[in-house]
Amino acid sequence: MPATAATPRRRRPKKFLYKPKPPPEPHPFLLRLKSLPSPIAAAAALLSAPRHLHDYPFAACVLYRLARARLFPLVLPLLASLRSLRVPLQPTAFAALIEHLGAASRPDAALLVFRAVPAFCSHSNTTFHALLHSLVCNGRVDAARDMLPQAPKLGVRTNAVSYNIILNGVCHRDGFSGARAVLEEMLARGVRPTVVTFNTLVGSACREGELAAAERLVDEMARRGVTPNAVTYALLMQGLCDVGRYDEAKKLMFDMEYRDCQPEAANYGVLMSACVLRGDAEGVKRLISNMRKRKLKPDDASYNVLIWCLCDAGRVDEAHRALVEMQLKDGAVPSAATYRVLLDGCCEARNFELGLRVFNAMLASGHCPLARAFRHLVRGLGEDGKGEEACFVLEQMALRGLRLDAEG
Repeated sequence: MPATAATPRRRRPKKFLYKPKPPPEPHPFLLRLKSLPSPIAAAAALLSAPRHLHDYPFAACVLYRLARARLFPLVLPLLASLRSLRVPLQPTAFAALIEHLGAASRPDAALLVFRAVPAFCSHSNTTFHALLHSLVCNGRVDAARDMLPQAPKLGVRTNAVSYNIILNGVCHRDGFSGARAVLEEMLARGVRPTVVTFNTLVGSACREGELAAAERLVDEMARRGVTPNAVTYALLMQGLCDVGRYDEAKKLMFDMEYRDCQPEAANYGVLMSACVLRGDAEGVKRLISNMRKRKLKPDDASYNVLIWCLCDAGRVDEAHRALVEMQLKDGAVPSAATYRVLLDGCCEARNFELGLRVFNAMLASGHCPLARAFRHLVRGLGEDGKGEEACFVLEQMALRGLRLDAEG
């Protein structure tokens, strides 16, 4: 019997196709609280609302609005009213309030809000760390340090993040020697340091020129099972560059791979900044080329350094080629700072024709020069007999509300 061709099997259509659920619509009352023109009006609307609307999302919305508007004197009275109405609150709301108060240089008010937490919910690491950060940022390092022994009574377990906050404050106040004492306390309490802990210490040691101590810290990291990262080596490299040991810093970056750590843009940035101080534009070019070989894409910050270095040497044509190259070769988008550096360089070199091209490219990218560059460009074009081009720049100045002053 001759073989017959097998008929293709038809797939049965799927009955149930996955459709992502659309995000839930915001509650109408929440939209109303957000749309009221004043945070005070929003607070009044919340307090006068029916009982079933006395819930966390609505209370948190009003508290956030008060904090963002810096109406801090109203926060504690509102918390008292919410407590009497038995409105539930979560630690994240208190942490946000404490951070806002810390940023507004009100550490005492932040402490009062922290003490109000138990009336609504249990403390958490979120609220505890927000308070520590608020105290440290306002110079209350000792007060923050005194909070650590109280953590168990608050139901909070201190960890590396707690000590890292303290460590950062001690580094800025007492320097490396005081910070080292915090590390010893941390180890005595059985808290395992993290790479952030050691990076803070390495940075402090390098800023004080204690490079030998910084290198010992890197060795200690290995002994304690903490792997140095690119930031660790960038801090060491910066310390070496600060004391004029550029070649050692460069060697350290290329030795990173042998220590199982790949160089990142931050490491190249340290060397580029050192090249600028040395006036070594060619060195910056070589570093950018090496970044590409390592599959690292140079960003606008890298090119800003190169363009500034070239402009400082009066090589504005090369700087302009670097601007084009960053877009075509690396896909980097020039920032306003990139254009401003190049435009200032063109004006300083009295290459106003190139300056006008940079000016046009800047406007096309949605950026605007500083008033000083406008005036310098207009004056230079006028002196070169290019009145039509100078008038165009003047028109652009007028559109932005700028005008020539008595100097130019």
